[in-house]
Amino acid sequence: MNTYGPPGVSRTDTAARTGFRRFAVPVSAWSALGAFLLGLEAYVLTSWAVDGGYRLASTGAAGEGRPERVVDVVLPLASVAGTLLLGVFLFRRCRARGLDFDALLFVSLLLASWQSPFLNWVHPVLAANTNVLGAVSSWGPYMPGWQGEGAHREAELPLVTLSISLSVLLATVGCSAVMRLIADRRPAMNRLRLVLTGFLLAVLFDATEPLITFIGVTVWTRAVPGATLWSAHWYQFPLYQMSASGLFVGTLSALRLLRNADGETWVEHGVSAFPSAVRPVMRLLAVLGATNAALVLYTGVHVLVSLADGSPPDCLPAYFRPPASY
Repeated sequence: MNTYGPPGVSRTDTAARTGFRRFAVPVSAWSALGAFLLGLEAYVLTSWAVDGGYRLASTGAAGEGRPERVVDVVLPLASVAGTLLLGVFLFRRCRARGLDFDALLFVSLLLASWQSPFLNWVHPVLAANTNVLGAVSSWGPYMPGWQGEGAHREAELPLVTLSISLSVLLATVGCSAVMRLIADRRPAMNRLRLVLTGFLLAVLFDATEPLITFIGVTVWTRAVPGATLWSAHWYQFPLYQMSASGLFVGTLSALRLLRNADGETWVEHGVSAFPSAVRPVMRLLAVLGATNAALVLYTGVHVLVSLADGSPPDCLPAYFRPPASY
C-alpha cells in the first residue's frame, strides 16, 4: 500500500490506549459529516421524487425531448457500462485484498454527484441538453436555500454524470501516482509543495475538457468574458473551470497519497479504535464527507464567479436548460 510522510500511530498502540476519546479522532468528525450529508441528500432526492420534480416542463421547442444524435444515446450508455465495469473490478479487488481507499472513493464520488445541480445555485452556469438519454428535471430547487430556477425548469443528466465520477477517479489515481513518483525521486520535498504539484497535475489532466464542450451535451451559460475561450459562442469555455477542477482532483489526490504508517488517509485516522464491525461504514462515511467537501470547493468557485457579470452564449437552442437568461 502506498504511503508517504512520517510514521503515524500504529493500530496496536491506538487500540491499546485506555480512556481513548473516540469522538476526538479525525474519522469521527469526517464520518459524522458524511452521515449528515448523506441524510441531506436522501431528504432532497426523496422530496424531488415524491413531488414529481423529475418531470421537465416542455417549452414547445422543435425536437425537444427526443435524442437527435448518436452521442445523445451512446454517451449515457457508455457511462453506465463504464461504471458497472469499474464497480465489478473494484469489488473483485476488495474481495482479494480487502476494502481499499479507491473503492471507498468510487462509491463516494457516485454519492457526491448529487451536488451536480448546485453550480446553478444563484445564476445559470451550466445547461444540459434535454435530448440526451436519461434527462430529468433538476433536484436543485428542493435543496434548502436554493436561489436558482424553480422546479421543472432546469435539466440534469444523471447517467452522463456517472462518466464524470469515473473521470475524477481516474484523474485522482493518475495524479497521486505521479505525485508518488515525484516524492520517491525527491524525498526532501515538503508536503505543501507536493500538494501544489498535485494541483498543477490536476489542471493539466483537465486541459482536454474544452473538447467535451464541443459535443454539445452540456454548455456553459455564464462565463466571464476575459477568462473564457470563444466567449459568447455556444461552445464557450471558462478557463477557471480548470482551476476549479484542479482544486477538486488535487485535494482528492493529496488525500489518497498522504497516509500514516497504517495506510490510513487523514480522514480515516483513528478508525482502528472502533469495533471492527463498524469500521467499513465509518471509513466510507469519512471518505464521503471529504469527497463532498472537496466538491464544495469546485462548486463554490463557479457560484462565486457567477456573481460577476457573465457572457451568455449566442443562439442557444431551447432544448438546453436552464436558458441563458439573467
